[in-house]
Amino acid sequence: MQKSNVVLLVPGIFDRGRSMHRMQAALNAEGFSAHYIHLRYNSAWYGLKYLSRQLEEKVNALVPPQQSFSLVGFSMGGIVARHFMQARQGLPRVHKYISMASPHRGSLWANLLPYPGGRQLMIGSPLLEEMNTELDQLIPTAPVSIWTRYDATILPHNSAILPVGSSHEVPVKLHRWVPLDLRVISIVTTELQQSMAD
Repeated sequence: MQKSNVVLLVPGIFDRGRSMHRMQAALNAEGFSAHYIHLRYNSAWYGLKYLSRQLEEKVNALVPPQQSFSLVGFSMGGIVARHFMQARQGLPRVHKYISMASPHRGSLWANLLPYPGGRQLMIGSPLLEEMNTELDQLIPTAPVSIWTRYDATILPHNSAILPVGSSHEVPVKLHRWVPLDLRVISIVTTELQQSMAD
């Protein structure tokens, strides 16, 4: 499959994509074709499977079937991206996967969300447990996880670190600032450039 320069940016919960605009502009300036994906309803009221189905539809609309692309997810968006890859046969389409402050093993914060998406983001949720038994599937995407120990949304903090691929700790002070931080944007840009050169 031919690599494309398309990068899909999947924002987090309650996020209409504004947090991804700076990253989108920076990636486009470097020659990528970056698109942020607005998912409805981004409260995750109907659950993550509902959102990953929308992501699949966006992929089919934006990326020719014979081409692969890069997938960058922030917070819940990183889990939606994983569900697309692991449960919707999206893996062959993705040559690079990057998560930013995503609760790969769940977060205590999700206990405050008493509806399907919140329950799926809880520590030990059946959805996360199932996906985490198949982490080796992600290896072909050379996964990268970016995290900060100051994150009050992803608790425990190491939930944001995938045990496969590489990880970068960036001392961003607030969860919502992670995709806006210039250091994070620089890491994402470099990782994507390297993936195109490999």
